[in-house]
Amino acid sequence: MSTPAAGRGGGEQLVYRAGASLLYRLLLGLVLAVLTVTLLGGMLLALLVPERPHLLLAAVALVMLLVLAGGIALLLRPSFRVTTQGLQVRGPLSTRRLGWSEVAVVEIDRSLTNRGAVVIVAKDGRRITSALTGSRFALYRGEPISDHGHDLLQPARPARAAIDTHRRWLHGAL
Repeated sequence: MSTPAAGRGGGEQLVYRAGASLLYRLLLGLVLAVLTVTLLGGMLLALLVPERPHLLLAAVALVMLLVLAGGIALLLRPSFRVTTQGLQVRGPLSTRRLGWSEVAVVEIDRSLTNRGAVVIVAKDGRRITSALTGSRFALYRGEPISDHGHDLLQPARPARAAIDTHRRWLHGAL
């Protein structure tokens, strides 16, 4: 999903955002709904036993539901954002932001595990890889795998957006 940067101005404008596609979100929502109904049904059955309610069983079902919902929230959290101010790489548990003044170069990862992913090389030598932008996550982002080329090493939409915006920043166009 990408949006063009609108005009010049003082504020930060979104150039590109990669995250979970609508289809992926709907599928996870459906899975969560089915499991919620199942676990709540089991919890109600445990509580409505005529002689003695099984509170421990109901508590276990509730904890399982909370853990499941938290896990799904962590699955949907990763994203990669390119703005006129810099880059943001958000993982399941952490967020890293780099302004364009901190970025030396944007590269493509050639390793087998993150093939085609965006690697941000900072001026201080740090290398930040956004696994979400790799070829194996293309369908998760709702983008075609063919964007990565036949060898999966061509710059796809996330890399092109980061590289183009960094070049515009270097030339003073932002």
